[in-house]
Amino acid sequence: MSSCSQLNAFITMVEPEGAARGPLGGLRFAVKDLIATAGIRTTAGSAILKDWIPKRTAPVVRALRAAGGVMIGKTNTHEFAFGTTNDNPHYGATRNPWNPELTTGGSSGGSAAAVSAGMVPLALGTDTAGSVRIPAALCGCVGFKPSWGMISTRGVVPLAPSLDTVGFLAQNVAEAAVAYAAVLSLDMRHVAPLPSLGGVRIGVIEEYVFDRVDPAIVSSVQTALRLLAKRGAVVKKLSSKVFEKCSDVGIPLVRSEALAFHKRWFPARRDEYGADVARSLDAAAQLSAQEYLGALEARRMLGRQARALFADIDLLAGPTVPIAAFPNRLAYEPVGVGGELPRFALTRLTYPFSLSRLPAISVPCGLTADGMPVGLQLAAGFRRDEFLLQAAAAYESARGAFPQPRIYAESGAAAAVR
Repeated sequence: MSSCSQLNAFITMVEPEGAARGPLGGLRFAVKDLIATAGIRTTAGSAILKDWIPKRTAPVVRALRAAGGVMIGKTNTHEFAFGTTNDNPHYGATRNPWNPELTTGGSSGGSAAAVSAGMVPLALGTDTAGSVRIPAALCGCVGFKPSWGMISTRGVVPLAPSLDTVGFLAQNVAEAAVAYAAVLSLDMRHVAPLPSLGGVRIGVIEEYVFDRVDPAIVSSVQTALRLLAKRGAVVKKLSSKVFEKCSDVGIPLVRSEALAFHKRWFPARRDEYGADVARSLDAAAQLSAQEYLGALEARRMLGRQARALFADIDLLAGPTVPIAAFPNRLAYEPVGVGGELPRFALTRLTYPFSLSRLPAISVPCGLTADGMPVGLQLAAGFRRDEFLLQAAAAYESARGAFPQPRIYAESGAAAAVR
């Protein structure tokens, strides 16, 4: 069985077209099936849009093609991007290249699996509460969420427009950086790795980022922080409660905005939704306008407080997610550290940078005792995306080569990624 079929990473494959001249030089890439592609069905991982063939291609896809990228297919996603497991009731669950019995995370799980397994070096995803960074961490690849508004979301089926962000999954930071630069027509010198981490100030809110976190993940991230310090960064502990209520702010915000979009189909076509998405939309219908407006104001305040942290630091650091990959059947079971539900644990550390609209990146930093990848999350000040990519690339260089997942090693896919 090929790695492609074994992992169920794609919903639709396409015949690659010839590449335009440009900085991507024929680089093959995949597109999350939430992003419109003219003449190619875009399902959003749903039954409702299973036959939708857009007339226009999203600007971000057009930009990658114009820069010399070659699209090879549309990747599997959690239905309407409304979830974190990529356990799709219509197209099947995407499986983790490190252990196919475990989740990829989501909602950009198909993109993460395709990159991690070596099917493509680059894939587009979307990130509303962590949907690029979560599967990147669980699948052992790079996941970069730019600052909100940096990249157009036109042509993207929305989840929560006040938070939705197009992001990049890649085998390394350099691939994510070249794609980001290509989309924004930046000079590549703007995203070249920092020659030194000397003097870069990195803050760690230990009482938050290491609370209810798997000890193996804590250990890997602390090792990464020591390496950053060894390379000249100034790593210091911070004390702040700014992120403690993120889920209380994010959940009503996302649910309310999602319901506003889905009212065109929900509840009239409720039976065509998967059970978990239908339940979330049911819950959204119970929220009042006042609760949504309160969450919106809380998001604005959180954003101001989060940005203020960067007056004294250059980066924030910590784990991307508090748990390693798990079987999807346990998503709603209290098996996480401290009895937390894995489905909700996955967004606890990624929500802060979605709500504050700051750029954030997940970079592999270690393996658990069971051989599952761990992600280091770095975040920077608003619109300091280029600096974040430079710093992440410097860490990646110091870390050295990261192991390949079993399916990548067995598939021989490396020969076909370009």
